[in-house]
Amino acid sequence: MDSSTNTQSNIELAQFLRNQRTSIVEKWLENVLLPQNDPFYEEVKKNGHQTIVELINFLETGSLERLQALTSKIAKERIEAKANVGDFVHNINVGRSIVYELLMCSLLNDQLKGDGVLKMQLYFDQLVFLSVQEYTALKDSIIDRKNQFIQEMHHDRLTMLGQIAASFAHEFRNPLTSVKGFIYLLQKELNKTDQSEYYFEIIQNEMQSLEEKITQFLYLSKMRGLQDKLEKISLSALLKEMLNFMYPRFTETNIVTISQVENDVFTEGDSSQVKQVLLNILVNAVEELSGWNGERKIKVSLKKNEENMAELLICNNGNPIPDYLLENVFEPFVTTKSLGTGLGLSVCKQIVEKHNGTIEVSSTKDDTCFTIRFPLI
Repeated sequence: MDSSTNTQSNIELAQFLRNQRTSIVEKWLENVLLPQNDPFYEEVKKNGHQTIVELINFLETGSLERLQALTSKIAKERIEAKANVGDFVHNINVGRSIVYELLMCSLLNDQLKGDGVLKMQLYFDQLVFLSVQEYTALKDSIIDRKNQFIQEMHHDRLTMLGQIAASFAHEFRNPLTSVKGFIYLLQKELNKTDQSEYYFEIIQNEMQSLEEKITQFLYLSKMRGLQDKLEKISLSALLKEMLNFMYPRFTETNIVTISQVENDVFTEGDSSQVKQVLLNILVNAVEELSGWNGERKIKVSLKKNEENMAELLICNNGNPIPDYLLENVFEPFVTTKSLGTGLGLSVCKQIVEKHNGTIEVSSTKDDTCFTIRFPLI
């Protein structure tokens, strides 16, 4: 087909669409997925007419440049109307089908019909592509803004909780120190009996537990970098020390421990804080396994990895952490225990990050593993 014939074909197709525009839009409105209370119902009717206008322009000029303005308008309105993208695409394809049907039932010759289908196919494909592209970009922008707002709110709340935690912790620690001192004096003055010794032991244990909770609150409130005295730490020796310390608990709860600890693995930091991390995770593992029916295992390994990091794994074969908690398990006040404070793992994460390290968790039906990495020295 030469250019003059092609031009004549486009003129005839454009005239056909002008004559049929009203009936196309009316039939389209009868078949689209669009609620009557749609806030842009009248605009949708206008968009239907404009779609045919742009199709006519494409046939006459061969250009799709003007289509972007229409698809931007449609996408914005569908976003504000909270329309489903599936319904959105369906409605465009309904319009495509109606145009094809009217074209094929027209009195135009077969060659003109075939030519028209090919050109209109190109137009409607581009209409769908640009509309969905605009719709998706707007949707992503809205989601990004919401996520940013949520993160800012979350950060503000954590900051406030940290300040409250620090305030309460200091208020509790001062009278606790006095109480401990007077208990010590009472122990020296009173006549000791087996019963009184038992009572004082309980008091001391509970006081120690309370002190640990207060320490966790204070850790939670320290959002700055590591300011404690730094020293060279043997992670190998520290891990073996904590495993020996926990051995009575392992024996009491029938837990089998499997350890592979590489020697001479050193990092820099505060040994007491690193001990706190190891102790928290090992205690959590013991508490989880204490209610586990079947063989109870804790696997521990320490090695130097290829990234010049000390890599420590502590795994237990107890119940997996639920998926809905797994992503937030290091957040303050998130816990899998019915009576837990939800501070232990949050404190661990903060200590590890203050040591320029990372801590991660994975959990399957086979085991739950905490992976901790510290820079080697």
